[in-house]
Amino acid sequence: MGSQAISSSPDNEVRRVLDALRRIVRDLRIASASPGLPRGLSAAQMFVLHVLHGEPRLSLGELADRTVTDQSSVSVVVRKLYEKKLVVKRTAKEDRRRVEVSLTALGMRLAEGSPRPVQEALIARLSALAPAERRHLRQLLEVIAPPGAVAPPMFFDDLPHTDAIEKQ
Repeated sequence: MGSQAISSSPDNEVRRVLDALRRIVRDLRIASASPGLPRGLSAAQMFVLHVLHGEPRLSLGELADRTVTDQSSVSVVVRKLYEKKLVVKRTAKEDRRRVEVSLTALGMRLAEGSPRPVQEALIARLSALAPAERRHLRQLLEVIAPPGAVAPPMFFDDLPHTDAIEKQ
């Protein structure tokens, strides 16, 4: 009745790949539900605050580069931070076409008290791979999860699971 592929026992390599993916997702979930995460902020929002703490006054493009994500995705996160008065957006003095994002005093306090985001560790580990290894990993992952027409959001750019439960 069921699929033959599911009923047969996968080899050890499949299990190890899935275990590695589970560890990555677990680390990201733990970061998004961390008791140290300020109420109402997602792990993606804290990551952006942390990046801005290290490099104030970044454009959306620069922020997308630093967070290794798409500009439209980081723009959504910045909008949420702006609405919470954790960042400000200003026109750059040297180039009126450039909008710079920086932390407010409250955003600075939250970033200073936060642990290193798990996304930074993941980016560092991937960056430590040789370029050919990264390219091969990307190609393999894109076979499993083909790219779509819409840019994927930042990791866990939503309220932590515990907040969603409390609202019910």
